Amino acid sequence: MNNKSIAGLLLAGGRSSRMGQNKSFIKFFGKSMLEIVLEKACLQVENIAINSNERIDDFFSKKYELLEDCIQGRLGPLVGILTGLKWATSLKKKIKFLVIFPVDSPFIPTNFVKTLDSNASDFEIIMSRYQTRIHPVCSMWNVSLMNQLEEDIRHGTRKIEDFSRKCKTKVVNFKQIGYDPFFNVNREEDYLLAKQIFEQNFLKNS
Repeated sequence: MNNKSIAGLLLAGGRSSRMGQNKSFIKFFGKSMLEIVLEKACLQVENIAINSNERIDDFFSKKYELLEDCIQGRLGPLVGILTGLKWATSLKKKIKFLVIFPVDSPFIPTNFVKTLDSNASDFEIIMSRYQTRIHPVCSMWNVSLMNQLEEDIRHGTRKIEDFSRKCKTKVVNFKQIGYDPFFNVNREEDYLLAKQIFEQNFLKNS
């Protein structure tokens, strides 16, 4: 699936303070999370950029557009999303939606974009849910929200949930499997659990 009206943004602009190192380059069996999530994104969208406020390896900077936050101060994921929306609207293509791939979610499914897109009719933001947990960052945004989002950020809005309540938002359930496909790696214990998920669900089938 490669919908040309949907662009992808790898969200890697966070501080990684709870991990003590840049999460993008934490490795699972030889591959960094940045590489893992990029591979998932490339299977699903054609136009991809990386939002990061730290230096990224030249290999990635030559292949993908790197975007620093358009508003300084490390104000959270909403600014990263706004940065991505500005980039998507600048493309010489008719981009309607921007889908967000958090770099710390290495298990994002390969039907992620297709599932969100199939539920996008008449909605501005489409979020993912697995079982009872909503994952606001794992979402798709109509690029028409760019100006409204920038205004809200400049007036103090910081949480995706606070902004999404003002929009036509839909939450989409993903099929139950043996692990949360949107599990995010924030702490050392998350890394150890993610490593177990890889071993139990991927390596044994490789």
